[in-house]
Amino acid sequence: MDENRKLRRQSLLIAFGCVIGDGAPFLLGAAQRETGPAVWLVGAAILLADLALALPARTAGPVAVVHGIVRFAAAAVLLAVTGVHDNGIGNSTGLVVAGYRAGAWVDGYRSWVALAALAAGLSATQVLQGYDAAAGNILLALTNTVIPFLLGRHTTGRSGYIAEVQRRAEQQRRDAAQALTTAVETERADIARDLHDTISHHVSAVGVHAAAARLGMKSGLPTHQERTIASLEQVETSSRSALNDLRRMLDLLHGNESDGVRQPGLGALDDLVEGIRRTGSTVNLRVDGLDPPGLPSSLNLTAYRTVQELLTNALRHGDGVVDLSIVQTRVTLRITSANTISRSAGPSPGTGRGLDGIRHRVTLFAGSAVLGPAPDTPGVWRADLTFPIEESR
Repeated sequence: MDENRKLRRQSLLIAFGCVIGDGAPFLLGAAQRETGPAVWLVGAAILLADLALALPARTAGPVAVVHGIVRFAAAAVLLAVTGVHDNGIGNSTGLVVAGYRAGAWVDGYRSWVALAALAAGLSATQVLQGYDAAAGNILLALTNTVIPFLLGRHTTGRSGYIAEVQRRAEQQRRDAAQALTTAVETERADIARDLHDTISHHVSAVGVHAAAARLGMKSGLPTHQERTIASLEQVETSSRSALNDLRRMLDLLHGNESDGVRQPGLGALDDLVEGIRRTGSTVNLRVDGLDPPGLPSSLNLTAYRTVQELLTNALRHGDGVVDLSIVQTRVTLRITSANTISRSAGPSPGTGRGLDGIRHRVTLFAGSAVLGPAPDTPGVWRADLTFPIEESR
């Protein structure tokens, strides 16, 4: 059922309850005394005032004022026509509900106007009927006007507080879900970069050695037999290295961070460079001040993966010669490389994931990266990367 329809039905039930609560005593009183048109007019006014309690909540203020007026007018008419005090006969039940609705639904000065009308109507009725200012009568006015009004205020405030708590809980749930989604996406991107840098390096080496072996076997010359065997041995070595690196990454993903699966770093730079050289490429390496153990472990791994990607790109897209320089100072780690772009590399030799991965890693460490064709030397690809060491700690 629609929530608004449910509220309207509840309002109607409350209004009819007030009609019964006020109408029954009125009819019983009318049956015990002489009645006339004026008395029934009072009864109609009470009926209409009680039915008005079923109107929308925005009318709660005017309806409360109406009940205050009807309370006094009913007592005044009954006293003038019959000469009998109503002794509670009137819209007493509806007046209490009107006070509650005014406290619950009316804000600002209008709520206090509604409360004043209710209190004034009931107090004027007491004065009209000759009640004195005894504590019982003061308490009657208080319990029939102020208490329902404050109860409505409390109920609305509590409902608002509960709604705010629920809203915050829902927002926290959404934020947590978004944070989890972001973390998963970030983790996937990190895994993809590591897989690309690791597997792409070894597969590129396998491709170069396999091509060399194929050409050696195709030539059939005995002088090429040793080179073919060496190339096949490098295929085996690169394949085994790729498998080991893949196993290391899988172990890390499963939470195994033992020494056996420790990530590589620049301490293994010589092995990395030697692997490229075994493909027949020339690597002119210059190292100055490099101290891998003195680097933060995260930067050490990032620098290794970066060098690995630079050498892989030079192997895949270069002409077989790459100049690599790694310079470490107290505050920075700088990696530069340059290689001639092979004329045989087509118009779109790569996907760009490797370069994007390099830029992302440099950005994580608040460093700077310049990647692209050298402006002063046509046909040369150059990379110049700087990592702040202090920012990495």
